[in-house]
Amino acid sequence: MDSSTLDEYLGTVPGSVSDLELLLWVLVCWALVLDIVLTAYGLSIGLVERNPLMRQALDTFGLAALGLAKAGAVAVALVFRFLWPEYAIVAPLGLAVPWILAVLINATLLASL
Repeated sequence: MDSSTLDEYLGTVPGSVSDLELLLWVLVCWALVLDIVLTAYGLSIGLVERNPLMRQALDTFGLAALGLAKAGAVAVALVFRFLWPEYAIVAPLGLAVPWILAVLINATLLASL
């Protein structure tokens, strides 16, 4: 496989997005929404946010803090993606993996109640 074929597959051709990268961004969006929904539900039934920084932000600003934190992370990932297009899949992968794990953990916790 030559370099140009790999670049095209990974979406590193300037101005392009590979199918893999697009799938990862879709997963990021779903994980973002599900994490906010599951966190909101958990808080509404009396569970407590375990991240002390986010707990303080939620106490101060409500669920808007969670939305702003997620939006900030997506913004940083998008800047990274546009500054270094040769690493296009790293940005959504770096958000999708931990957020999907958080969703799975939250869903498992809520299902066990």
